Amino acid sequence: MKNSSRRNFIKQNSLSGLGLLAMAGVSSCADFNSKPENMTLEDSGSTQKIGEESLEQIHKRYKTELFDRFLPNMDRFIIDYDNGGFMINFDVSAREPVNTNKKTWMQGRGIWVYSFLYNNLDPNPSYLEIARKAIDFILPLRPTDDNFWNDIFSREGKPLTGPGDIYGDLFVAEGLAEYSKATGEKKYLDLAKEIILHCVDRYDQPDYVYTTYAPGDAKIVGTRVLGHWMIFLSLSTQLLQQGPDERFENLSNRCINAILDNHTHPESKILLEVINHDLTIPDNEFGQFSVIGHSIETAAFVLAEAVRRKDAYLYARAKEVFKRHVDIAADDVYGGHFVILTNIDNYDWVSRKSAWCEQEVLIGDLLLLEHSGEKWAENSFVETETYVQEKMVRPDLAFWVFGGDRKLDELSIKSAEHYHTPRYLMRNIMALERMMSREGKLSGLF
Repeated sequence: MKNSSRRNFIKQNSLSGLGLLAMAGVSSCADFNSKPENMTLEDSGSTQKIGEESLEQIHKRYKTELFDRFLPNMDRFIIDYDNGGFMINFDVSAREPVNTNKKTWMQGRGIWVYSFLYNNLDPNPSYLEIARKAIDFILPLRPTDDNFWNDIFSREGKPLTGPGDIYGDLFVAEGLAEYSKATGEKKYLDLAKEIILHCVDRYDQPDYVYTTYAPGDAKIVGTRVLGHWMIFLSLSTQLLQQGPDERFENLSNRCINAILDNHTHPESKILLEVINHDLTIPDNEFGQFSVIGHSIETAAFVLAEAVRRKDAYLYARAKEVFKRHVDIAADDVYGGHFVILTNIDNYDWVSRKSAWCEQEVLIGDLLLLEHSGEKWAENSFVETETYVQEKMVRPDLAFWVFGGDRKLDELSIKSAEHYHTPRYLMRNIMALERMMSREGKLSGLF
């Protein structure tokens, strides 16, 4: 069973080790490098099994899900081989399109998925061709002014809406960078960096406008958003894995500072989704608002960056943040994890569930098992994996359940999840292969 952090949340808003989040602001990478005496990094020496399953059994199950189910259904239903790109507005139950429109977010994400697949699991030229045709579809549609990409296009590329949000541009950049890694075409890496830095510049403007996850889809101006730092950090980590770049080292540091030192609710230590432009805590409803699914995903990205840096202190600090948010978000009655906490002090939750949140929990759990081998991560992995296999992996549906109500009696089935699901499968396949190559021994990085 998971520990009772979430059930005790109202009675006890502090957690051993979480006082680290209230430390003085971190100003540079050097500040991450000393390990506090009260932080432990290793709980056991090796991981041979996770629950009742061997590493090999989980690895086989993931590969079957990826190669025998997800990819064939992408090929059959989602990929537009005529025009390039991905049409994810798809009824996964009826196995028929809702429409053939294309969202910029999903083009960039699809480019990344097929490029990453080629780079890391199966160098099949057909995967690169799928990514290339999607690039050929979306790049000519890039706006010539300062706006973000239009949000929605027709199957043929006719704009159906005005400019979208920052994430569309960032996901296109993510796809281009991974594609460049596959083909060696530096122009795509350079373009990816250009797009990201343009997004950073837009984000830094005091009149920057974004529509939040808050009830009512509230538009906010000039604020700082956890989900933005999250993606900027993820992209920085991926770019720096391809080679040094001081601009993205600085961006990575800036993201970590904001995440760990500025977005933290003072009493509960929960990460807030929205804070003021000057990085202070809002005195309005956003000072109580957390997209806790983003908090989990963000903490996992900080863990991944700590692994890239081989930074023991940053790893230990991010580990506590990850565990804290997973425990708080857990639905101890019906399983799974909640995504949105609208008011921390009132303990008001949006009770819906989303597959992507569960998948981010599982990525982070396995990362901790690979590098720390701790029992908490094993328990969390087993509990969450059991939940998603029972509730979200439905053989009668073409793709995973996207989400639904608290008990998943009413399902969100009008979209083919083509990013978080394969990312979870691919990253965890790779983690399992590293663990198996060491016969379950810890990585030794820390």
